[in-house]
Amino acid sequence: MTAVLAVAIWLALILGTLGIVLLYLLVGYVFFLFAHSAFISHLKGSGVRISREQYPDLYDRLIRCCEKVGVKEVPEAYLLRTDFFNALATKFLGRHFVVLFTDVVDALEERPDAIDFYIGHELGHIHRRHLSWGPRCWHPLPGCL
Repeated sequence: MTAVLAVAIWLALILGTLGIVLLYLLVGYVFFLFAHSAFISHLKGSGVRISREQYPDLYDRLIRCCEKVGVKEVPEAYLLRTDFFNALATKFLGRHFVVLFTDVVDALEERPDAIDFYIGHELGHIHRRHLSWGPRCWHPLPGCL
């Protein structure tokens, strides 16, 4: 029922605007790509990539959490110094990124299970395909503890 309603609304928009709405969608998508590209550039320029050479302990945790959560391809992970108390996962042109914030990692230093949860939560977004436009997988997600 909802799909039929959505198709009817889109057809009305396309026909009612003589297709101009499609041009606006294209311009909006190109703007989104440029903005997201700027964010990824900022991330790579301001953050520190978590790797075997830099932050090997966090990298090992990332690998273990990927295995537990079921993420087959390890995303690029960065440690960023900001005033936010959250992490994020994003996808740009088919590549996944995980961003952790130094304040949180420093605060959880004495609690390694909490760091695993912090990483695992973002990997859960990747595993559950929250960053994709396609069909979602709805099976249970194991924790990363």
